[in-house]
Amino acid sequence: MAGKYAKQLAKYNSILSKNSQDPSTLAILARIAVKEARIDDAENYYNTVILNDPNHSEALYMIGFFNMKKNKYNEAIKYFKKLLYNGKENAFIYEYLSIMDKENRREYLEKALEISKNTKIISKDYKRCAYMAFQTFAWREYDISLEYANFAYDAKPTNDIINLLGCIHHNNEDYDKALSLFHEVNANYEWQNSYILCNISSCYRNKNSNKMAIRYLEKALEVNNNDKLIYYNIGSIYASTGNKKLAAENFEQAIKIDNDYEEAKKALESIKD
Repeated sequence: MAGKYAKQLAKYNSILSKNSQDPSTLAILARIAVKEARIDDAENYYNTVILNDPNHSEALYMIGFFNMKKNKYNEAIKYFKKLLYNGKENAFIYEYLSIMDKENRREYLEKALEISKNTKIISKDYKRCAYMAFQTFAWREYDISLEYANFAYDAKPTNDIINLLGCIHHNNEDYDKALSLFHEVNANYEWQNSYILCNISSCYRNKNSNKMAIRYLEKALEVNNNDKLIYYNIGSIYASTGNKKLAAENFEQAIKIDNDYEEAKKALESIKD
């Protein structure tokens, strides 16, 4: 990499020899340092830029980003908030702040969404939108997760995103919509993903279609017959319908896989009483 930028480095270092504090030149050298993975050098350049130009947007953003990567959240927040104060809004800044500032997370996420809704989503946005979709789902911000998942789907309709959309609708108790999405991704996986098959089963179970729920769990076992949770769920359905024999067989199989599976042991004991 050094050879690739050697001429540029020589040119801009020559400019610095005449004016060591020139912000534009320092910023260019910082960008080259980032491309060459010389992060400490890049940080030094950007810090010098800020000393000479405290409102330099690129330098504020990058120093905030570097601090965030080092988990120095208080420092990172300070730089990102200064950008916002200077009127330099973008979705990235609000998303970064939502990760670091739990107390104001919802406000930052809503701001990020507002900006994203007014921006055309393209394929390169997939990674960012998918990350935020999964992250907000983990934070249980399901309505916001749905927005990001739809953005990600528009950018690139991957199986992971289709499944996440199904999970969001499942959480919202819209089991028909969830089923439609899970069936789509199940077809993409050619019925070879036990996790997706279990998701389909869960929808049918919540729709009180126990036969269909068991059918898909049994399909999941054809893919992975060493998953204790699948046996446990089959046992639970049989127990709920009063079929103690088949319930016991499946709970016992779950315990055979994991002898410390307390939930299965308790469930087995309960149907023996």
